[in-house]
Amino acid sequence: MKEQKNSNMGMKVLSVSIAIFIWLLVANTNDPVVTKRFTDIPVDIINEEALTDLGYAYEVTEGDEVTITVKGKNSIVGTLSISDFRAVADFSKLSEVDAVPIDVTVKKYTDQLEIMLGTVNTMKIKKDEMISVSVPVNIVINGDAAEGYAPGKITGTPNLVRVTGPANLLDNAKAIIVEVDIDGIDHDVTTNVKPILYDADNKKIDSKQIAFDTPSISISIELWKTKKVQVSVEQEGEPADGYQLTSFDYEPKEIIVAAPDDILADLTTISLPAVSLDGLTENYEKDIDITEELLPDNVVLADDVTDIKIKANIEKVMTRRITFEKENIQIKGKQNKKVTFHADNQYVIAVEGPSSVLRDLKITDFAPWIDVSGMDEGEHEITVHVKEPEGITVNSVPEISITVK
Repeated sequence: MKEQKNSNMGMKVLSVSIAIFIWLLVANTNDPVVTKRFTDIPVDIINEEALTDLGYAYEVTEGDEVTITVKGKNSIVGTLSISDFRAVADFSKLSEVDAVPIDVTVKKYTDQLEIMLGTVNTMKIKKDEMISVSVPVNIVINGDAAEGYAPGKITGTPNLVRVTGPANLLDNAKAIIVEVDIDGIDHDVTTNVKPILYDADNKKIDSKQIAFDTPSISISIELWKTKKVQVSVEQEGEPADGYQLTSFDYEPKEIIVAAPDDILADLTTISLPAVSLDGLTENYEKDIDITEELLPDNVVLADDVTDIKIKANIEKVMTRRITFEKENIQIKGKQNKKVTFHADNQYVIAVEGPSSVLRDLKITDFAPWIDVSGMDEGEHEITVHVKEPEGITVNSVPEISITVK
């Protein structure tokens, strides 16, 4: 009986061992151990003050993201994503070569997974000096105010902001830009806007290491009514000797401005500085930028046009002799008198002016004439009169011999 009992006990132990082996075999077959690679896991920085309290800023040169390989049961590994892991660089462990070890942990199944870092297992940084600079505030207006209104007086408080951060970022800092939307608005605007730093290339400088001495900029915008007014531009001085101004023009001759009501009511014309043509020998062209410096106080431009285009044509003065005959001469005061010209020769007038005008002139443009009213019968010497076309000077006219009967 005793031998039989011992024999049964051995069989029981063997059966249990076989059962465990079979269960392990089945378990590993249905839920095998696998490995999976996770990339681009962001690395969080902790204890940053261990560096910044020493007066340093920093720039991460390597290790802001890591790749890991995870080993574990398929049923567990298959459920994991990047968000289940946390990668940390502890700046209190910064080495003498400016490297920080990266530690990766999993938020669940901690004791059932094995985590192996890839080739990047440290965060490398470049230390930089912390500096402070004063940067001007630029206010950018977005949108169009309601019809008949435009932004007038614009103020920002403060207009200069003290910025502290890494030298490599702030050395190129240019301005604090704040944006305000006035689309469709017909009343004054007051608001607070968060400062944003930009570099000389108008790119945003965005870093957690940058600090402003104010959390916001207070913006005040006065919306003024608009009005269309005339533009006046005069010329002064004379071109060089032997040259002549043939035309002077500018565009536009009207612009839209905005101003407070009391100023706008009496405003009809914007007079710009006179254009000097003194001593010029060639055409003059210039675009005048209509800035607030050229406009009266408390008057701003509310027009898409920002330039007044000025053009003055200046030409060299030329001379020309124009011939004509007696048939071209009008006789005034003739009444019943008979007027006879002594010769059939051609007559000549000498004129001067710009070549572009001279070349197309005909004697009919001068309308030559003589006046015989009050003349007695007999022979007379009389001067031919002519009219002067605009821009032309008549230097000489002929005297002719006639007989009046």
